[in-house]
Amino acid sequence: MAAAESAHDPTAGIDEATLTRDRRGAEQPMGIWRIAERLWGVGSGSGSEYSEYVVDLRAGRCTCDDWMHRGKPGSGQIARCKHSARVLMALGRIRPPADADVDRALEAQRTRWSQ
Repeated sequence: MAAAESAHDPTAGIDEATLTRDRRGAEQPMGIWRIAERLWGVGSGSGSEYSEYVVDLRAGRCTCDDWMHRGKPGSGQIARCKHSARVLMALGRIRPPADADVDRALEAQRTRWSQ
């Protein structure tokens, strides 16, 4: 993706921990698929390291360990995990960080899923 204006403006409340997860969501290979309205599956890793997670956009959560430990409401640690960031980027709701080396699959996902 060209160096477009980043959605990660510190004045908009994006903290460094969330920005790091957004960067990972943009750079790491991940597959996404729609399960139901506002409910998405995300697959990442390969071989014995492959895992699937469910991102619930309505509730603002993911089934990954990162979200379970750091994303609980009121924890203040992260606003989203890399899986939810990937879904939001594919939907065109947020942009990848300007300094991210964007995964090629994300561009195809944006073409398919963005509204």
